[in-house]
Amino acid sequence: MKKLIIITILLGASLVTFQACKKDSRIKVEKNHRKQTGSSANDLLSNDQYKSLVVEIQYMTGFRPTDEAMTRLTNFLQERLNKSNGISLSFTEIGAQGKSSYSFDDIKKIEENNRSEFTAKKQIAAYFLFLDGEFSGNSGSSKVLGAAYYNTSMVIFQKTIINNSGGLSQPSRDKLETTVINHEFGHILGLVNLGTSMQSFHQDTENGAHCDNEDCLMNWIVETDGVIGSLFGSPIPSLDQNCIKDLQANGGK
Repeated sequence: MKKLIIITILLGASLVTFQACKKDSRIKVEKNHRKQTGSSANDLLSNDQYKSLVVEIQYMTGFRPTDEAMTRLTNFLQERLNKSNGISLSFTEIGAQGKSSYSFDDIKKIEENNRSEFTAKKQIAAYFLFLDGEFSGNSGSSKVLGAAYYNTSMVIFQKTIINNSGGLSQPSRDKLETTVINHEFGHILGLVNLGTSMQSFHQDTENGAHCDNEDCLMNWIVETDGVIGSLFGSPIPSLDQNCIKDLQANGGK
C-alpha cells in the first residue's frame, strides 16, 4: 500500500511539472508576438525561416470584414511576401463587448484572451482584431481607423469604418477596409523605416513611420478618417516604388 501511495504522489508531481512546462512554453510563444512593430519584418517577408503565413482574423459579432477586403488582403500579401508553402486566413467570431471605445491596453488584453494562432515551426502567424467601438485616443472629429501595435498584431476600428463608408460622398466599405488593412500590414512589414531599411530616403518624419508620397498606401493619412474624401471616386492606393524596393531588399518581392 505504501508503494502505491508513493507512486501516486510521484505521478501527480510529474503531471504538475508537465502542465507547468506546457504553460511556460505557451507564455514564451506569446511573448514572441509582443515585440516592437516591424521587428518581424524579415521573417514575414522572406522564405528563409518561415515557409508559410497564417493571418488570424478575429472579429466581434456583427463586425466581420467584407469578403472583398479579405481577398484583396490575400492578393496584397501574395504579391509582396515570399512564402513557398502559401498564405492562409483563419476567421474567429468573438463576443462583442459593447464598449464605445477601446484603449491599447484593452486591445492587448482582448488579444491575450482570444488569440490562438502563433508562430511555430515553419509557419509564421499574424493577427487582426476587428472591434465594435472606436479608439479611445480619438481627438475631436479626427478618428483613427487602424493601428499596428506589436510585431505581428494589428487592430481595425471596424465601427468607425462602417460609420464612414457606403454613404453619399463616402467610399464603399470594402474599399475603405482594404486600404486600412493593407496599410497596417505594411507597418508590420517594417514600413516606413520601421524594421525594413529604406533604400532611399522617403520617410515623412513629421508623421512617424510613413511615406512622404501622398499617393502611397503608406502615407500617414490612410490610417485616419482623412483618407475618406480622397478614396471617394479614386482607386485603392498601392505601395509606391520606394516602399516596394525597401520590401524587396528585406526579403520580399
